[in-house]
Amino acid sequence: MARRSRIEVESEDTELNMTPMLDVVFILLIFFIVTSVFVKTPGIEPNRPDAQMDEEWMPGILIAVNGDDEVWIDKQPYAVNEIRPVILALRDENPKANAIIIGDKTAHVGTVMAVQELLTELLIETRVSTN
Repeated sequence: MARRSRIEVESEDTELNMTPMLDVVFILLIFFIVTSVFVKTPGIEPNRPDAQMDEEWMPGILIAVNGDDEVWIDKQPYAVNEIRPVILALRDENPKANAIIIGDKTAHVGTVMAVQELLTELLIETRVSTN
């Protein structure tokens, strides 16, 4: 005579519900995408003169000036008189963004100063880098 167990266990296929976990993952992904700040690269790597900086600075707007009086923002060359709307658009994307101007060794000081004056006029904290 076969023994019967006092407790009958039904054998079911147990499934793990992944929907709540996927919801949490997507919410976290959306949160990190929305809160992240993307730095736009200027598009060229200028040959900069030697200098020392006191502290590390993480700008949100990178601007490069080369020896041909071209101002590079987000991999696009502009003339000095064309950059105002581009900088306004970048400032609208990130209102608290700082800017850094990277000048080439052969860049004209007047061009770098014109870009710096424009950024100062737009109330964007700016530094000029040569490193």
